[in-house]
Amino acid sequence: MRAALAPTVHNTQPARWTRDGDVISLFCDTDVGLQVGDPTGRDAALSCGAVLEGMALALSAHGLGAQVTETGRNTAPGQGLVPVAHLTVRDGPEDRLHAHLEARFTWRGAFEDAPPVLYGWTRSDTRFVLSQGEREWIAARNDEASLAVMADGAFRTELVNWMRLSDTHPRAGRDGMDRAALQMTAAQARLVPWALVKLWPVLSRLGLAKTLVSEVEVTSKSPLIALFHRDISESAVTSGRAYLRLCLEAASLGLAGWPMAALSDHPPTCDAVYRRFGLPPDRRFIQAIRFGRPTGAAPPRARRPLAEVLR
Repeated sequence: MRAALAPTVHNTQPARWTRDGDVISLFCDTDVGLQVGDPTGRDAALSCGAVLEGMALALSAHGLGAQVTETGRNTAPGQGLVPVAHLTVRDGPEDRLHAHLEARFTWRGAFEDAPPVLYGWTRSDTRFVLSQGEREWIAARNDEASLAVMADGAFRTELVNWMRLSDTHPRAGRDGMDRAALQMTAAQARLVPWALVKLWPVLSRLGLAKTLVSEVEVTSKSPLIALFHRDISESAVTSGRAYLRLCLEAASLGLAGWPMAALSDHPPTCDAVYRRFGLPPDRRFIQAIRFGRPTGAAPPRARRPLAEVLR
């Protein structure tokens, strides 16, 4: 299903679908929610919004539109299936952005060393950071925020639990973050649970933990960093729809991206971004993404089978 190609937090893929005649209903499976990393369920709602927009785009490829009604329900973890939106299907125009659903992918590795060709691409909800000095500032802040977030042992354990570091993992190829997506060698993958969970306190005392989370080089060398922000009163589902469109527009220019969630998740760093880049207080800084032309092929996608998505 093309809608399932949308990005979701930790690739948890919480979206579930039912159909009753011309009405398609989207549910969030909050039982796969992040208890530590997303206790309010906002990231889950953003993820469902991205999948919702993916469904709308996929329908448009067949000359169909959808009148969307959001439920406004809370998507915090542990509530089972929560209705998120209902789509009433009708005739509609094709949205050509659907053609890039398959082309979009996340890329953690290095980018080509060349300025991005944007062909005048702009968005009112995104600040594009191109100058070297500002990218280096973001790179340093991202490392600091990542280290602060990773100081929480429960967060690290949850993160590792969503990694699929072996091809023999029972969920490999279905959900979570695998070695290919994380750009890890087999040897590195074997060390991750030890380094991030068991040995982290020791590594932290020795001052070595920061090297495990550092991405300063690849971030500072990213040709483009996008600071995605939306109206603070907007629902997370609606923001998630806009986020997918941002990523697809980037894909149409041959760009792949990697989200840097720590910049917005760590309050002191988030505040620093607001001050540095003059984001208005009525805007919610949702996500920073580094974009560029990838230096390799897209990694295989891990996606849930339809039997897990359709109800």
